[in-house]
Amino acid sequence: MGNSLTIISRKEKEELYKDLEGKWLIELDGNKIENIDDFAVAIMNEIDIVYDYKNLYGYDWYSFRDAATELEMIREKKFKGGKTDVIIVYDNPRLDMDEIDRGFIYQHLISLLHWWKNSLDTRLYFVIDDLTDSLNNKIIFGNVLEKEKIIEAEKGKIIFEMDMEGVELAEDFINQIDENLDFEEENDYVLIFTNSYDFVQAIDYQECSLMLIKLIEDILLKIRKKIKIYLLGNI
Repeated sequence: MGNSLTIISRKEKEELYKDLEGKWLIELDGNKIENIDDFAVAIMNEIDIVYDYKNLYGYDWYSFRDAATELEMIREKKFKGGKTDVIIVYDNPRLDMDEIDRGFIYQHLISLLHWWKNSLDTRLYFVIDDLTDSLNNKIIFGNVLEKEKIIEAEKGKIIFEMDMEGVELAEDFINQIDENLDFEEENDYVLIFTNSYDFVQAIDYQECSLMLIKLIEDILLKIRKKIKIYLLGNI
């Protein structure tokens, strides 16, 4: 399976850091990121390693996209043709930040995992200080052609499917989840979203921000059940 976002504890971060040899480590310190502007500077300082887009055009979404998608040059510069392991650690993400800023940060990170899924083996970790019971909750990226295999592999769990094509409003997205899932059953949960590339480019960023807050904060962080979310795209 492809790139992923996983919620981990401080202790798990310590274990993660014991095995970084040969990996490209990207660190984002949530204590220093108070808004989307702080995040833009932090992420561009890490990934803008080819053409220095930040100094050419600034720290906006388009510079971020252009820097992130120089894939062949990134592979050559960071890995010299070898195994492409990337570890991104977002340490202590601030949940008291402005809602739209939080969601827009999530959209940046989700987009990065989408763009890199066929070229760079990337694992993104959110390190949560007060996380005591590790459930290994995560978002996994893949191709829609893998859907039936996923359903077979996750048999016995509660599975929710949603096609993102044409879904443009956060209210509709959130209502569809809430109407079908209450997370009350003693079981593991699997959420599958097809046409998930819409999170990257087809949805207004404010609407997308609220959708990703629903997935990451309201589901992965707050619900104390084992949960996997699959984002399946066509590309």
